[in-house]
Formats: sequence, structure tokens, C-alpha cells
Amino acid sequence: MKEYKLNQIKDKKIIGRNIASAGQSEKEMAIFWGGSGIELCIKASEVWAKFSANYQTSEPWLAVFVNGAQISRFMITKGPAQWYCLARNLNPQKENTISILKDTQPMSGEALHSLFLEEIGLDDQGIFCPLKKKALSIEFIGDSITSGEGLAGGPEEWEWITQWFRASDSYAVKTAQALNADFSVLSQCGWGIAWGWDGDRRNALPPHYDNVCSVMWGEYQEKLGIKEKYDFKGGSDYVVINLGTNDNGAFDQPAWKDENGKEYPLHKDKNGLALEEDGNIVKAAVKDFLKNIRLHNPKAKIIWTWGMIKLKAIPPYIAKGLEEYKNESGDKAVYSLEFDAMEDVEKLPEDKGSRGHPGPLTHYLASKKLTAFIKSLM
Repeated sequence: MKEYKLNQIKDKKIIGRNIASAGQSEKEMAIFWGGSGIELCIKASEVWAKFSANYQTSEPWLAVFVNGAQISRFMITKGPAQWYCLARNLNPQKENTISILKDTQPMSGEALHSLFLEEIGLDDQGIFCPLKKKALSIEFIGDSITSGEGLAGGPEEWEWITQWFRASDSYAVKTAQALNADFSVLSQCGWGIAWGWDGDRRNALPPHYDNVCSVMWGEYQEKLGIKEKYDFKGGSDYVVINLGTNDNGAFDQPAWKDENGKEYPLHKDKNGLALEEDGNIVKAAVKDFLKNIRLHNPKAKIIWTWGMIKLKAIPPYIAKGLEEYKNESGDKAVYSLEFDAMEDVEKLPEDKGSRGHPGPLTHYLASKKLTAFIKSLM
């Protein structure tokens, strides 16, 4: 087997957010976000990859695709780098596209959670081939739904463990595949537009948008480049936002207390809608986030989505934020799209996901709807 450092491979595509120097040196490459990884085109009978990982309890999982079809999924063990076989006995005369995606999101509750790709191995006659250019680019921004939480395991599984994550099978990856698009994913379970599932004001995703992966923290992660400014390279063609589920759920939680003991209660009216005082915080956060997304993606069509889990308290305020932003900025390339809810479409056990999250059917339907919507905008 011939072994190649990433900087020795001219024809490669780094998938997802990463530091500017990713894959350009002999040093191993950290893979941060769920749905991130690398894509290669090869003529070889065997393909291997050398990975290492660090974590306290939340191990990273990987998914492998050959020519767009997923063929395997496995965890990376903690400790020194090991070789993992991605595919064997391929036709060495045929060009095959190999994609490796991290199935687990950044685990912001663990300071050490990390995954590294060190080398790629091909059989002695194997070669790398140029990759075909994708038709467009899409950025996906979301929470546990976009992270693919619940897409592994059955509906009876409720443990908070990484093996129930399957970012590679999410509506986001399905949509990108259907549209032959380059993509990146920025998603974090329990986080929201203005606060997290429990009302925690620190768990809002928009403040982290400019950085590589600053939902992680600590000296170890900072050395990996989490706080580096992300190079948007002119921006994406489409930006799809699926945030609001956790902001909505926080209205049913006790008031969050900050480190000084100050409480931040959230209130609903008798019809289950957010009271204006709280809803306007969401509305303002939506407007501010749209301004920043537009700054980094000047040509993008921006689509705000929700509904794979039913929401009631805040959708009117998301809609108000979108309309006020459009009217105040003159930016008309901003749209909204409501998905079918898991509560309405999942009837059979195989339709459902684990941990009370949307299952394969809901993600499939969301992908179909989003793919058609994007095609209508082209």
C-alpha cells in the first residue's frame, strides 16, 4: 500500500468548515463539524484512511460513501492513529468517488472531543484523479435536526450518546446530493437563534457564525483553530437555516439563570404564542443573523426553514424578522419554507428516529421539499 499525506494529494476536496491551511501540510487535519470530511476520486482496488481521535466519553463516528452511496459507518477509537479500510476490491480501471463524512457534531460539552485524518492509503497501482466540479454550493445552519441526531437507532433509544447521530443521512446531506452541490454544515444540538433548549442565552448559534468552530472551547481546541475566522471564499449560492426548534421549546422549561443568579423567564399567551416581549428578542436575532449571513454570502439565496418538529410559540416572530429584514434592507433574496412535521408523517416504527427526533421519513420528505424549492429558485 502507498501512503499519502494530505498535502501530497493534489486532487482532493475538503468538505465543510475548516481552518485555511487544512490539508496543506504534513500535519494531520482536524475535522470539526458533522457532515464534514474529505472527498477523493481514485482509480484503485483498495482505499484506506488513517484516523485518530481524542475524547472523554463522546467518540466520533464516520460514514463512507462510494459514488454517492453510503457503504459503511463506524466509530474511531481513542488514542494513536490507526488505519481503517474504506473500500476493497474495487474495479481499478474505474474512477470512483470516495467521500468520508464525520457523522457526529462538535460535542461542545467535552473539551477534548476531536477527530483527525492523517493519511490516505491506496494499493500500489492506485492513483488519484481530478474531481468533477459540483453544480452549486449550499451552507446549512441548524440544531440537532441538521446534526442528524436520532437518525441512528430506534424510537426506544433515549441515551445521550454519539452513536445515535447520523449527520450523513440528514435532510441537508440528502439535499446536497440531490442537487449535486458542494455543502457545509454548521449545527449544534440544543442551540438556537437567541437561546438554547433550556433558555440558556449562551447557546445561540449566530454569534459563532464568523468562526471555524467556536462552539467548542478551551486551550486544546483553540490550538486546533476553532476561533480562526472562517474563509467564506465569496460565499455560498444558497444558505439554508433551520433554527428555532430549541428557542420554541425553551418556553416550556423553567427560567434559565445566569452565573449571577439572574433569571430569564419566557412567557406564552393563552394561545401558546410567545408574548411580544420575548418574541421580539427572537425577531431581532433573526434580523441580525440575516445581516451577517448576507455580508459573507453576497450572492446567496437565503432560505429559513422550520417545522420538522411542530412549533407554535415563535414561528410568527421568525416570519416577522424575515419580513422586517427584507423591507429595511431591500434584500428580496430571502425566503421561508415550512417542512412536514414528524408528528404528522411518521406512522411506522421504521419511519421514526431515536431520542424523540425526526426519523428517516421526515428527513427524506424535508429533502424532497427543499430540493424542489431550490430548483424553483434557480
